[in-house]
Amino acid sequence: MPVKTLTSISFSPTSLPLSKAFQRCLSQELYQHRDKQSDHMTINFRDKSYSAENGGYHPVEIALSKTSENHYSILYITDFSYCGGPYPELERDLDFDIGNGMAFSRYRGWQNIRQSSVNELYKLWQSNFVAYVDMGAYDEIKVSSH
Repeated sequence: MPVKTLTSISFSPTSLPLSKAFQRCLSQELYQHRDKQSDHMTINFRDKSYSAENGGYHPVEIALSKTSENHYSILYITDFSYCGGPYPELERDLDFDIGNGMAFSRYRGWQNIRQSSVNELYKLWQSNFVAYVDMGAYDEIKVSSH
């Protein structure tokens, strides 16, 4: 059986651009958690100190579907944040539902993922996410299989 390496993990093209740096972040987690790989997986990135009172880095959930040995499709990317009055709750802030071609933002609701405004928002989100991963902002990363 061939040994999986970071470079052998690839991703299906999507309607949103997947930067090499973003693909590297996902590949690293898949490689580090190769014992948990299955046909459907979720990667959760969490800053354990994030709170409604103190802020911090939003939790992010990325769902993947394995299409072949080392090839994956991204189903959705969801960014959560605390919202609401006196008792804030963790809610969806951004959701790039790649599998259904839709995107959600708390202030604009659901939109077609192919709109240029969604593409710009996604590119900004993606570059920030990669920077946060690179600086170690997420101190808890979990990969679960379904």
